[in-house]
Amino acid sequence: MVKTFECGQIFRFETIDFGKTYFGALHDRIIKITQKDPHTLIFSSNINSNLEKLLKIFFRTHDNYLDMQKSIKIDNLMKKVVDFSNGLHLLNQDNFECSISYILSQCSNIPRIKRNLKDLGKLYGKQVMFEDKEFFLFPTRSDLITVTEEEFRDLGFGYRAKYLRNFIKNYPSFFNEPVLDSEIFNQKLQNIEGIGQKVADCIQLFAYGDISHFPVDTWMEKFMIKFYNNGEKISKKKIRELGGTLFGKWAGYAQEFIFYYARNHPQFFPSKKKKKKNLKMDEIINS
Repeated sequence: MVKTFECGQIFRFETIDFGKTYFGALHDRIIKITQKDPHTLIFSSNINSNLEKLLKIFFRTHDNYLDMQKSIKIDNLMKKVVDFSNGLHLLNQDNFECSISYILSQCSNIPRIKRNLKDLGKLYGKQVMFEDKEFFLFPTRSDLITVTEEEFRDLGFGYRAKYLRNFIKNYPSFFNEPVLDSEIFNQKLQNIEGIGQKVADCIQLFAYGDISHFPVDTWMEKFMIKFYNNGEKISKKKIRELGGTLFGKWAGYAQEFIFYYARNHPQFFPSKKKKKKNLKMDEIINS
């Protein structure tokens, strides 16, 4: 469960006991998730209606996890990545919250994104008490429609405040329509000011459940160039295409597994400012 909630795909679930129990807002309710054993999760909520159905969608229980793992183990390196990231599940998030999360994620980091979203929820979201604890639902568009760019800047959103204000003010109607063509939808997303290729891919992957998408950030760029392009620099667009070619319909899972692995093995990607041993693939596989 820790891998799922701490891998950087979702930002408003918090643990109270170092990963055994998580609390978070999901749509109109607060849910509590406790890891009883490696194969059992226990759930509770302040609203129990349709809870089981909601959680099955949220945790993507329809995915064939074993088939996914088998499919993305394309070589010894990916076998190591999969073994390290085993237990990490992709989540189906609310599209409005997810979109705002990734608009705010640009040129940021996970602790800052979490802090930004926590502040946003506390100021503009509905307060909910659950198990004697205070929580806040994620603000709706109605909650945020009158918030100014300056007020968003006061929350520390920086230049992203302009993009966020524009997104909320001009919330596109196609967000609530069925996605008939993945790439056309991706281009529609990129037509929105403040949403580029990576953010569009993240929205489709984490909010719309299109697990064929392969978002490319700095960690993905380092990993894919080093191990799947002989260390030669290529564009993020080419890396995105390469991820789709290598991992097919499971590219989104492969991306998140690689992202989690790479962030937890920074020694394999030394900074250019420091001279360190250039580790080879076999050294990583045998580490």
